[in-house]
Amino acid sequence: MKILMVSFLLASCLSGIALAQSAESRLNAALKRLDNLTAEFKQTVLDRDKRVIEQSSGKVAIQRPGKFSWIYTSPYEQQIIADGSELWVYDVDLDQVTVKPMESGLAAAPIMILMKQQDIGVDFVIREVGQRKFLYWVSLDPKTKDMEYSKVFIGLENGVVKAMELRDSFGQSTQIVFENLRFNVVHDPATFRFIPPAGVDVFGAGG
Repeated sequence: MKILMVSFLLASCLSGIALAQSAESRLNAALKRLDNLTAEFKQTVLDRDKRVIEQSSGKVAIQRPGKFSWIYTSPYEQQIIADGSELWVYDVDLDQVTVKPMESGLAAAPIMILMKQQDIGVDFVIREVGQRKFLYWVSLDPKTKDMEYSKVFIGLENGVVKAMELRDSFGQSTQIVFENLRFNVVHDPATFRFIPPAGVDVFGAGG
C-alpha cells in the first residue's frame, strides 16, 4: 500500500510539473508572435465587487524590442507611446504631456508583459487555469513586489493572446480583450514617434 501511495503521489507531482510546463510553453509561444502587431482593444475596469467603474477602447501597435503605441480613442483620447528610449503620455483633453525614460516608466506596467522577449517564467510563476468558454487561461504571479498588479490572467485562442485580466492588491481588476489582431506588420516609423503639439504643457525630461 505504501508503494502504491508513493507511486500515486509521484505521478501527481510529475503531472503537475507537466501541466506547468505546458502552460508556460504555450504562453511563451503566443508572446513570441507579438514582435510586429496591431490590434484593437476593449478595456473594462471593475471594483472589488465586480461593478464596472470604467470602459474604454482603442488600438495598439507593437514593434519589439522596445516600441509600442497604446491609443485610447473612447470615451476620451489618450496616447501612450514608447519610442525605444522614452515613454510619452499625452492627455488630449488636458493638453498635457508627460515624458520619462522607458526603463523607469514601464518597469511595472502591464504592457511590459506583451513587450517581453525573454522567457516569461523569469519574472512570473505560471500556472494553468484551463479552458473557460472559448479561451485557454494561464495565471501569472509576479516574483517581485514592485509590480502594479498582484495577479495576471492571460487568455489564449489557437495560440494567440486574446484577453488579459490584471488584478491589484485592492481587489480592482482591469480586463482587456483584443480584436482584429494582425501579425508581422510593417509599421510606419511615425507610429512610434511622438512630437508634442504646439502649446501643450510638457512635464519631465525628454525629446
